[in-house]
Order: sequence, then C-alpha cells, then structure tokens
Amino acid sequence: MSQGRLFELLCLLLERGRMTAGELAEHFEVSVRTIYRDVDALSAAGVPVYAAPGRNGGVALLEGYTLHRAAFTEAEQRQLLTALRSLSVETGGETADTLSKLSALFQRSEPDWLRVELSRWGSAGQDDARFGVVRDAILSRRELSFLYLSASGPTARRRVRPARLVFKGQSWYLQALCLERRDYRTFKLTRMLELEDGEPFDQVLSPPPMENGWTGDAPVVSVRLRFSPAFAYRVYDEFDEGCVTRRPDGSLEVAVSFPEDPWLYGYLLSFGLGVEVLEPEGLRRRLALLAESMAEHHGNPDTGCQDMCGTMGASHTQEESVMNQTFCQSCGMPMDDPALRGTERDGSPSPHYCKYCYQNGAFTGDMTMEQMIDFCVPMTVQANPGMTEEQARDQMRRFFPMLLRWRK
Repeated sequence: MSQGRLFELLCLLLERGRMTAGELAEHFEVSVRTIYRDVDALSAAGVPVYAAPGRNGGVALLEGYTLHRAAFTEAEQRQLLTALRSLSVETGGETADTLSKLSALFQRSEPDWLRVELSRWGSAGQDDARFGVVRDAILSRRELSFLYLSASGPTARRRVRPARLVFKGQSWYLQALCLERRDYRTFKLTRMLELEDGEPFDQVLSPPPMENGWTGDAPVVSVRLRFSPAFAYRVYDEFDEGCVTRRPDGSLEVAVSFPEDPWLYGYLLSFGLGVEVLEPEGLRRRLALLAESMAEHHGNPDTGCQDMCGTMGASHTQEESVMNQTFCQSCGMPMDDPALRGTERDGSPSPHYCKYCYQNGAFTGDMTMEQMIDFCVPMTVQANPGMTEEQARDQMRRFFPMLLRWRK
C-alpha cells in the first residue's frame, strides 16, 4: 500500500469534496477494489472518510475535516502559501496546482498580495526563460554552457556545474563551479547568453556564501562614497540603510564593498557630479583620469582614432579599452588572440595578463611602472608614425595607472 497514494487521495478529497471510486481508480491507475482498500486504511487511521453507495454516492470526507492541526501551524500555512504564490510566475502550472491543493488542504485562501516578476521593464520574457533553464539545471544536476559577458575580462564561452541561485542587490546571480578555472565563480544571470544543457554530474557542490567574499574574477575593494542630497532616492534604492550615514549638511556617506571592474567605474560615473569617492585614493584618482578622458573625447569630436600599442592612442580609445579590458593589464598589449594570454599557476589562461608579462601565476619581470613605460615607448612610436617619444610617454603615464598591475 502506497503512503504517497493515501496522502494524495486525501488531498483530492479535500480539494474536490466527493469523487467516485471509479474516478479515483482512473486517476491513480489502480483497480476500484484497491481504492476501497485505501479508504478502509484511511478510516482505520482515524480519517473521517466514507464511501456512499448509489447513483449520487462516492468517496468523501466529513464536512469540516482538515489536516492543519497535524501538519502545520497557522503561521506555517500562511508562509507556505505565500511562498508558493510568489513562485507561481516562474514555475507556471505545477506551482499553481500545488497551491490549489494546499489551499484545499488548509481550507484557507490567502490574498494575492505578493508576486515576483523576473523580467525587466520592456522585456519579452527572456529573463523568466533564462531563470527556468538555470533552475532546472541545478535541480537535475546538469552542466551548463553559456557565453558570458564579463565586466573583468573578454567575452568567452564558460562551462560550469551550477550550484545555487542568489538574489543580491537588484540582480540574480548563479554560483557555480567553473570547469575552466576549477573553482567557484559567480555569474550575473542577465550576462549569460546562449544557454545550453550539458552532461549530468554527481558531484556535491558547496559554494561559499556570497556575503563571505565575492567569487567572481574581479578583486573586491572597500569604498567610501559621499552623495549629494539630490541623489538620496538612488542611495536608498541601491544601498542598504545600514551602509548609509546622513551628514549635517544633508549629504549621505556610504561604506560598501564592490568588485573593482569596469562596471564599477561606469556605475560611479552614472551619478555625475552627485558622488565623490572618499576612499580609496587609488579609485578616486583612476575615476578622475577616466572622467578627464571622457571630457577630452567629447570636447573634441574631430579627434581621430590613433593607436597606441594597437589600442592606446586617443583618449576615447583609452576609455573604451578600460571598460572592455581586452588588453594586458600590465603592458597594455591587446589580447584578442587567446594564444597571447599568460597562464595561472594551474595552467589556465590568465584573464588579465599577456604571456610576455605573466607565466605560471607570476610576473616574468620585476619592474616599476616607469620601467614598463620605458620598455613600451619605442614599440608605441614605431606603431604610430608621427608620434614622438614624449607624446607616447605622456599618454602612457596617464593610461597605465588604470591598469590592474599598477593600481595603488
């Protein structure tokens, strides 16, 4: 005798009130005799179920019967129904059916006061579909392959073993074991394109909590910011109230940690003059350099695109390169060709440095930023006819402090 069938039979009767033995037998794909045995078993267990003969007969429960005293407290019933209602958009009919059954089981119907929509404004439902694919891969333990638009490295195909979905800040993230890096990494769902299912796996995954440390490719930096009172609405939209301190002049100070990648610079620049970086000094200086490059670019629209080691010429090229980070973060050489990438200690490609600057997890030469500039100047002048050594050196001195190796 199946305990699961007995419980489902009980739920059906609570939901529908009365069913014939034939209907129940068809539903469970068993004989009518088996259904009557199940009814006897429930009755023997103290469940007030009965079978009425005749044309209008059937199997039913005594009116008013509910299981909530034996299974869930009132608060637990409310929490469970609310949680299911919040999931109904993402999981569709399955959750709706479960919600209907439990509402009948508890003989209560909670108000429809909560709804979670994963799709962004103006979207066509792709966010919901992406969430569903990732969720199913986690539950079925299947690898995922996707094109990832990283903010701290080039766009690349990634193959992972998905472990956990996390909602943090205003976004959904996937924590997964990256098979290329052989370590846990965090991926933002909106940057995952061309999702594909892969092979099944049996490995038990246990990624570290995101609050205990970022597991993406970019380093984390502690930042202290001062915002204009005019941006209070954004401050409280985007930061926890516990991170915010109001000053007597009406400004707001925020202490928070961010992954330091091109996204961070774009995010801070989105506040314009409404934000000031108080700490760290290196981030403040690099943001100023980037803003200066943007001002020069937009102030002189006739400036042509020059090349400096292939990418470092005019100021707008500097800005574009910094935001995309498709070049070596030591010497500035373009790294569009994967063969130009250096290697980490485990032999995997370095996301930041070229093979001439970085091998086996260490820099190939111990030098200062000025020494690196001295090394690169002749090659830059050779690649840019008409550029003097002094012009090349001046541009590098403005550009190199934004590279990961030389940040202070």
